[in-house]
Amino acid sequence: MPKNKTVAKQKPKKNKLLLPNYLIYLFIGILILLGISLNRENLISIKKTLVPQPIVAPLPTYETININPFQNESNFTLPFAMPDIVQPIFPERACNIADYGAVADATTKNTQAIANAIADCAKNGGGHVLIPKGAWLTGAVHLESNIDLHLNQGAVLIFSADPNDYLPVVLSRYEGIDVYNYSPLIYANGKQNIAVTGNGRILGNGQAWLDFNDVAITHTLYDMGDKNVPIKNRVFGSAEKMLRPAFIEFINSNSILLEDFSIENGPMWTIHPTYSQNIIIRNISILTTGKNNDGIDVDSSKNVLIEDSRLNTNDDSIALKSGKARDGLKVNRATENIIIRNNVISNGHGGIAIGSEIAGGVQNVFMYNCSIIGNQYGIRLKGLENESIWANNLWFQNIKMDKILFNAIQMTMHYGSDQASGNTGVPVFQNIHFSNIVSPHSHESIEIDALENSPVEDVTIENSRLAAGAGVDLQNVNNFSLKTTTIQSKEAPIFTITNSRNVLLENPSCPLATKICAAVNGAATQNIQLPSKNPTTLQKKVQLSPEVSSDQVSF
Repeated sequence: MPKNKTVAKQKPKKNKLLLPNYLIYLFIGILILLGISLNRENLISIKKTLVPQPIVAPLPTYETININPFQNESNFTLPFAMPDIVQPIFPERACNIADYGAVADATTKNTQAIANAIADCAKNGGGHVLIPKGAWLTGAVHLESNIDLHLNQGAVLIFSADPNDYLPVVLSRYEGIDVYNYSPLIYANGKQNIAVTGNGRILGNGQAWLDFNDVAITHTLYDMGDKNVPIKNRVFGSAEKMLRPAFIEFINSNSILLEDFSIENGPMWTIHPTYSQNIIIRNISILTTGKNNDGIDVDSSKNVLIEDSRLNTNDDSIALKSGKARDGLKVNRATENIIIRNNVISNGHGGIAIGSEIAGGVQNVFMYNCSIIGNQYGIRLKGLENESIWANNLWFQNIKMDKILFNAIQMTMHYGSDQASGNTGVPVFQNIHFSNIVSPHSHESIEIDALENSPVEDVTIENSRLAAGAGVDLQNVNNFSLKTTTIQSKEAPIFTITNSRNVLLENPSCPLATKICAAVNGAATQNIQLPSKNPTTLQKKVQLSPEVSSDQVSF
């Protein structure tokens, strides 16, 4: 065709353009009419190939080993069913923080270098993030799953005293109330297979935080929990709303190992596993001097082993918690299945303290082969008279105490704290057992101070020796048994029983020089049994108040 020839514009040929669509429709209709065997499953599978499907990453796998805490304990029978504890095992991968730019001069902040080492190690399947010998300054350290933060011999991990190094805020629990606050110094949320191990030291610079202790700010948080303010709106962690963070806190995590290191002087509670399970704390040393510097606070967590450790604390050495007041009742997660053994505890408030924030309850605790020296209290349960808390099935065996300032054993429902909102119910303490308890020096051997409408119930004390300035004081107790036990008291009476029922004191120790061995008081008192080898002599040394009927006391 010549180049300059004009081509006439043609009209679209509709029939030819539409013909292919007709053929497609005709073909589909024929298939349907002929009943081609495209069943519903086939059609669904075809549809799925036409619609992009989300890519689901496989869940990571972690190596663990199940630990039976009593596998090698032939001398002890566990008083409750204890599941195996899942202990993490880490790949033989080592990420040395020095290789990521960290500097051991105690002044350079290595926060980012440590974070990079953790991230790289986790990305490649996990392993050991090594803190070598030297002094390493850092801000908050956040662990990832399958990471062991390992401190070599001679390593000192020093945490900054600048609160800004613990921002942004993270989900935490502060004295039993959920909150967004400064990050704990070492922190993990929702992780599996995590650890802090090695023979190094961890220093918390806690003294710098002590000025940040405004009780009014703390009570602001309590009010938020009491009024059910959404957790996302409970945001603290600023100069105006300063709450001190815990030192080491794991929240919503599983399979945790803390082993061999020493830790000193954090901002507040030292080790605080929360909403977590399968926790082993072994062969660590804790030294704290500041206010509220508890040693180990197990909080709404389960399947825990604390062993072979040394605690020298300024507050409660080992504390069991499960939430405060209405916020704790709403969460309602107990602390349970706790084994505490072979520990040396000294100079704290309570050697072991159960309460006061236990709205979710505490159950199945076995503490044995421990020494408690120089504490204010030895074994202590504490609660406010108007708070719904509970503890059940507690066992204490082979406990040696000395130089206890107040009570070797105390259970009180009149704890004098102003921390809780209250008015949620009453405390309940039940099923508590002691055997082979030795305490030669304390102000008072045993005090149980309960409520008339909620007595402490089912307490046994066997094969024990306690000596103190004062003896045994029971108020509102039901089902109390003391057998093969010697109580020595400088003051008389040795036993004071008030408004209690079903009390058995088998062969109560009563020296000849003691004029009043037992004082029995209260109109509600019933069934006091004092079987003795010398019942006539003992009867002369038992003093009944006028409201106690003589037929309620037997010898």
